[in-house]
Amino acid sequence: MDKIVNILNQSFIFGTYKVKGVNNMEEVFFKYGPDIKKWCFSKTKNMLDAEDLFQEIQMQLFKASLKDPIILDEERFVWKIAYYTWCKKVRDYEKQKHFVSLSLEMSSTIEDSSMDILKEVEKNELSFVLQNFIEGLSEKLKQCIILYYYKDLSVKEISEMLHLKEGMVKYYLFQGRKKLRSDLENEKL
Repeated sequence: MDKIVNILNQSFIFGTYKVKGVNNMEEVFFKYGPDIKKWCFSKTKNMLDAEDLFQEIQMQLFKASLKDPIILDEERFVWKIAYYTWCKKVRDYEKQKHFVSLSLEMSSTIEDSSMDILKEVEKNELSFVLQNFIEGLSEKLKQCIILYYYKDLSVKEISEMLHLKEGMVKYYLFQGRKKLRSDLENEKL
């Protein structure tokens, strides 16, 4: 019974199509997924938009697989769908920019709330990037940065906790900030 349910789930979720050596869409997603995700991020320059684009590409691949096409070049097929999906997203975005504007009161309210959302998204993205950079710091730098900025401990409390002199804690904080600033500048954030 479990085997039948598994087969039904695979054909419903991923579809099947005829490609040399490929049985279903799941294999295609695992094979090309990481490269497509990187490509999506390079196109959108935004993690959330990249994830949306990636999901849309997966959906388009799934829809295409339901049509049961005969595909000679799997890689070309996948990238062509990715490219056309990106183009459609760009066209839709351009259409939304030129959409009929609302009354001034409503549009200003919408702009204010959208700016708040935009600021929140940017803040969350920056926070995510910072967390990744902090993970890349040496252990002492990481400990000092986290305890000082995220746990709100004083330099004295950190020095007692880590059994360091206060001057060393200040030095580690300085070096950590310097390294993070450098990493952020390299990422152009």
